[in-house]
Amino acid sequence: MIDKLPEGKLNNDLLKKLFLDINNPNSKNPKIGEDSAEIDITNNNEILVSSDPITFDTDNPGGFLIDICSNDIFASGGIPKWILITCLVPLNTSFEELRKSLINLSHNATLNDIDIVGGHTEVTSAVNKIIISGTIIGIYNKNFTKNQKIKPNQDIILGGLAGIEGSKIISSKLKKFNKEVKRLHENSKDLSLSIKKIAICATKSGKVIKMHDPTEGGVATALHEITELGNVGCEIKFEKIEFVENFQKICTLLGINPLGVISSGCLIIISDSENSGKIINEFKKNKIPSSVIGKTTKKEKGNIIIKDNSFLELERFDQDEIIKIF
Repeated sequence: MIDKLPEGKLNNDLLKKLFLDINNPNSKNPKIGEDSAEIDITNNNEILVSSDPITFDTDNPGGFLIDICSNDIFASGGIPKWILITCLVPLNTSFEELRKSLINLSHNATLNDIDIVGGHTEVTSAVNKIIISGTIIGIYNKNFTKNQKIKPNQDIILGGLAGIEGSKIISSKLKKFNKEVKRLHENSKDLSLSIKKIAICATKSGKVIKMHDPTEGGVATALHEITELGNVGCEIKFEKIEFVENFQKICTLLGINPLGVISSGCLIIISDSENSGKIINEFKKNKIPSSVIGKTTKKEKGNIIIKDNSFLELERFDQDEIIKIF
């Protein structure tokens, strides 16, 4: 039985024990002594690559990592296939603590048909909790046509509920102190941060122009990012944005703007107006909440949100609103 892990790069004996929990159906398992991973991408001319860490407080960083990393690939019109993991472990961590995190990660990877092909694990005084980061690699979904142009007068669709990740973070920290927050916890605890189902349903229609997942800075920041990418503006109807039940109320109580709170678990989709109905119908078939929340406009019109019949400039958030309370 291993008590506390020694400082430094994880030794080979411990790595071998961790490797026992990895079972890649489509790729070679990681190997000690190899400096890189070999991936067969026959018949795929281009790949998608993205990286994300899990830094927020959670008992399950490994479980969350696959969803958060995968979302970037799904939002790009792809399918995640391989991941490399970097795991930084604080001093005095037991092997079982580390193994638990990586078992959850491996389990979620297997469920999503993602192979863990390599990485790095190290015990270091530089961190005070387990920090897991992933670099994920994917291929394009055959139903997605890349490099389509965002133009004015296209529909902006929100697939899924806004505020899922924010709801989970807020309720996990404050549920003991307020009945309303406890209700938010009940409403959000079973909601997934993964946009896999949303993205696959959207691309199935073959009518998607572009997609983007709202993370830090929430829906507002995601809208600013995607309009900047397309060199357009937007006009958004606030009442069309569907949030997790009770989320807006809690944000009001806490004095934060729900549009600026981290929102992994939903997806912004741009489509030509004549095709957006096909995307919405796919969502309805799969019982995914969705609506057309606005339109793209000419860039010089800026980014506008309509709320209570008032036309307002869409707020920019240099920091996520959740930082104000934690």
